Amino acid sequence: MSEHMLVHLNVVRPVGPFTADHPNAQYFFGQLPKVFAQAKLDGDMFWHNHGARGVDGRYLEMTDILAQRTQATEENLHIMTMAGWRDLAAMQRFAYREPLHAEGIRKLKGWVDRSEGPTLALWWAPRGARVSLEEAWDRLARLRRDGPSDAVFTPRTAVGAPV
Repeated sequence: MSEHMLVHLNVVRPVGPFTADHPNAQYFFGQLPKVFAQAKLDGDMFWHNHGARGVDGRYLEMTDILAQRTQATEENLHIMTMAGWRDLAAMQRFAYREPLHAEGIRKLKGWVDRSEGPTLALWWAPRGARVSLEEAWDRLARLRRDGPSDAVFTPRTAVGAPV
C-alpha cells in the first residue's frame, strides 16, 4: 500500500443569486451527506471536509454558508469539498461512476461558475495527513495561476504517487 493518498478539492461557486432556499442549493446540501456516506462505505476514502471561502478570503463552516443571501455570482462563496483517497482510480470511481454523485454532477452542471478556471485540484499528500481548507485553496490557486505540475494537477494531467 502506498505511503501517499490523493487529495481532491472541488470548488462550487454558484451562478446567479444564492440562498439556501434555491432548489439547486437544497439539492446540493441534501445530497452531500448521502454522497460522502456512500464514499465511506466503499472504503477508498480516508476522510472528507467541507466549508467555504468568502469573497473576502474568510473561511466559513457549512452553517455559515446556508445563511448567505447574494444577488450575483461575483458575491457568492466558493463552496469547498475535499477528501483523501486511496488513489486516483478510487477518486474517479466515486466521482464519475457512483450513481448518486454522477447524477449530482449532471444536475448541477449549469449551476457552477467556471469563469475563474479549474474547479477541481488534485495532489498527493502523506497518507493520514489532514489538509486544511486554506492549504487546499492555495493548491487550487497555484493550479489556476501556473497550470498543472507534480504539486497540483487535474484528472487529465494526473501524475503518479511519489515513491
